[in-house]
Amino acid sequence: MVLQSIKSVFAIMTLILLGFYAAGKKWFGKPGMDFLSKFTVEATLPFYMFYNLYRDIGSREALFALVLKLPVTFGLILMCIVLGAVVAAIFRVKEGRRYTFVVASGFSNVVFIGFPVIQALWGENITSVGVIYYISSTLLFWTVGISLLQRDGKKGSGGGFLANLKKILSPPIVGMICGICAILLGVQVPDFIMKPLSMIAGVTSPLALIFIGSVIRNMDFKSLKFGRDLYLALTMRFVVLPVASALYLRMMPVPGEMKQVFFMLSTMPAMTQMGIMSRQLESDYEFACTVITATTIISILTIPMFMYLMQTFSVF
Repeated sequence: MVLQSIKSVFAIMTLILLGFYAAGKKWFGKPGMDFLSKFTVEATLPFYMFYNLYRDIGSREALFALVLKLPVTFGLILMCIVLGAVVAAIFRVKEGRRYTFVVASGFSNVVFIGFPVIQALWGENITSVGVIYYISSTLLFWTVGISLLQRDGKKGSGGGFLANLKKILSPPIVGMICGICAILLGVQVPDFIMKPLSMIAGVTSPLALIFIGSVIRNMDFKSLKFGRDLYLALTMRFVVLPVASALYLRMMPVPGEMKQVFFMLSTMPAMTQMGIMSRQLESDYEFACTVITATTIISILTIPMFMYLMQTFSVF
């Protein structure tokens, strides 16, 4: 399993490097990065979510069994948020970025890095398990997460309840809801529809990884401001939270493979939406983007390391 993990991580890194290379070409550049982002989220991810849920779950009984695991992921993310708040208070993270620090602790990049990673490590059938974490992360970010960011921000509003509800109902979530409805209603999707859906689902993860490579290429490394709060945020995401997550998941009554998937998703880089919303709410946008940039780069090393440690020492 460890050797397979290394091979999978190598495949992931190859696609990220391809995106890094392509982003340096005139025909790609920042416009290509923006296109990949919108195309992946709005055009391929909804079909990816629908196809994988419909194929992997298949029955109402299996769907209900997965839904019963939602409290585990809600509890995991809330625990990370609480730990972030405690550490921010103890170490006196600078005012104006304290709650941004907490959000960076609690929310990881599930869509663009998390899903491609778990799919490469465990295969395509693992997506339905990852969706459990994704649901919890999305709902908590656009409620609890936005509320926390507002405390740092000058505007004090993320657009109101309806605006945040609209963001919760993003294209991937809509695709997921359609997949769940098809399972509950017992809809038989014909092969001539499933075939193109499978092709679209197949390109989603590679596109997401190529996008991450292009993001790294377009990062302004000169703007990175290293300081105590950044080092503290990195320590939280890659040391404190992985240990706490492992201890939490060991106590949960869920299968070992599910624990591994939840653990890996919780150790991904900081969520990119945090940077977007920090700017909109006029909080410490530079700090948020620095954390996102630094954690994304470091994750190239931590992803294979966590997988190796998890398998070698039989954590779950």
